Amino acid sequence: MENSIQRTDLFNIRFYEKTWFHGSFCGMHYRIEKIAGGEETKLRATVWPGPYNFDHTADDLKTSVLFDFSNEGLDAVTEYLNGYFREHAEEFKGTLLH
Repeated sequence: MENSIQRTDLFNIRFYEKTWFHGSFCGMHYRIEKIAGGEETKLRATVWPGPYNFDHTADDLKTSVLFDFSNEGLDAVTEYLNGYFREHAEEFKGTLLH
């Protein structure tokens, strides 16, 4: 198995109709949630360095991107999360609690 976030780690789109999902990977924390506004519904993926949770991390340390609210959108979220980690891996070193 590859050392990355797998699409199967993120559930099916129906899960996000009711709640958000929080995960982490090698010190990178992420949250995926449904954002409804006007006529469009989107998925928002937010990334931040650990070790703290979403509510206890300053907003200026968080990065968010919107995606289509679909299983294809979740495919894109998976690619985004893995790409973000590859590009910012140094920022996440030392953020893991031992």
